[in-house]
Amino acid sequence: MFAMMIYVLVIGVLLSIAALIAEHAARQRVSSQRWIWLMTIVASIALPLIISSVTVQVPALIKPVDVPKPIVLREATSVHMPAAMYDLGMLELRAQPHRFDSLFHAIWLGASLLMLVALTLSGCLLYARKRRWAKGKLGHTPVLIASDVGPAVVGLLRPCIVVPAWLLQESATHQQSVLAHEQSHLDARDPQMLTVALCLLIVMPWNLPLWWQLHRLRRAIEVDCDARVLRSGQEMTQYCETLIQVGQNQSSYIGAVAAMAESGSFLEQRIKIMLLKPGKWARLTALAMIVASVGMAAFAAQVTPPGVPNESSVNQVNVSPAVLASYTGSYLLSAPYGAMSVKVDGSHLVTQILGQEPVPIYASSDTEFFATMVKASISFVQSPQGQATALVLHQGGRDTTAPRIDAVKAQEIAVALDARVKAQQPFPGSEQAFQIVLNHDPNSPRIGPALAQVMRQQMARYQEHQKQLGPTTSHEFTGVTPQGWDKYLVRHENGSEEVWFVMDSNGIIVGSVHRE
Repeated sequence: MFAMMIYVLVIGVLLSIAALIAEHAARQRVSSQRWIWLMTIVASIALPLIISSVTVQVPALIKPVDVPKPIVLREATSVHMPAAMYDLGMLELRAQPHRFDSLFHAIWLGASLLMLVALTLSGCLLYARKRRWAKGKLGHTPVLIASDVGPAVVGLLRPCIVVPAWLLQESATHQQSVLAHEQSHLDARDPQMLTVALCLLIVMPWNLPLWWQLHRLRRAIEVDCDARVLRSGQEMTQYCETLIQVGQNQSSYIGAVAAMAESGSFLEQRIKIMLLKPGKWARLTALAMIVASVGMAAFAAQVTPPGVPNESSVNQVNVSPAVLASYTGSYLLSAPYGAMSVKVDGSHLVTQILGQEPVPIYASSDTEFFATMVKASISFVQSPQGQATALVLHQGGRDTTAPRIDAVKAQEIAVALDARVKAQQPFPGSEQAFQIVLNHDPNSPRIGPALAQVMRQQMARYQEHQKQLGPTTSHEFTGVTPQGWDKYLVRHENGSEEVWFVMDSNGIIVGSVHRE
């Protein structure tokens, strides 16, 4: 999930650059700019979700085939980001993916709910303030009059204009310019546009490019409003003087609303934009910017989501849907909880060991598949009838054969693992098994043959590591991992480590891990 969040941020940054270029092109053509930013906000949320999850079934219009090959959009992308970008912090996160995914989901949901509550409270407070404002008229237009708020348009279902009391003492020309500006906001439904943008932001409140896009949207709304007011016949000098007057009488903050009053620096920018005259090469410049903007957006759409192989570095081949379907099912990598499921996802397979994150695998032949998220590959063993009877996992210099198991057995394993993780109780004889694992004794009768072989291979590295940590001072059982392994915290004179291990139904230790 962390890698996916990085991917979303990258797309947001690229689309922001594209929108900024498009905004300058629109300015050259004296065209509307606010729609650019609203569409960018929508695209920054939708594009990563569509590219990473949508499969398109294209009809065979030219050459009829029995089963048209689906196009998996994420596999049709061509811009592969450096692995280090997506792997930032992933070594630690992958150790307990379910735990950290749950944490990220909780933070994400909490941030969205917090923002929703904040916007709701802001709306309620604004409604309460509106009830205290006096009703009046400016010219023939009904308005609300506040002591230190406005000029602005407030409200969603029934938006209305609020003006500050000092405006009533100004000249009729200044009042007319203010009313023209705020009425233009109402006619263009700018308050509703801002509300839509804020609601979209609730979906991904952690997405920093979205906040910057919202900032640009608010500015574009005011620039577009200025242009509409001038096109309606307002005199330029008079309107600019009104903006300066409003800027000198800053309104108090009333939330994200369409308001004539902005910071002094932005008011200066708005006046410069209004005074800007298209140059001789304005159309050509705008066209070049549009091409650059579209190119940047297309580049964003071609960025590959995490977990998709780089075809320049691996030899991926196409395998028929029937062959892929023949591999689906469950396989037992190791007792008691090491069940692996295999499913079809578009034109490739996805494997998932109980308690771990899904890992896509891609075909290098009809029976050989490779992963990109981890350094591993899988070979499927077929019966003479073409059905998969087992798979062989090639990882870390080891070949682990996993026989195929039926759905009932797979469900029993999943239920047993779920119960063990919920109970958070150690295996029977866990303390004794822990001492054997801590001593790294491959000759113990409690150590399974495959684990004993790995221990012997890693003996020198383990002894060097323990020498650096120093003698053991204490240890404690800290729980059960999502994979069903007992977990101990071990303290040494020079540091600490975690020791994980798992036992089969006979009390034989079949897996162990030392982690700092």
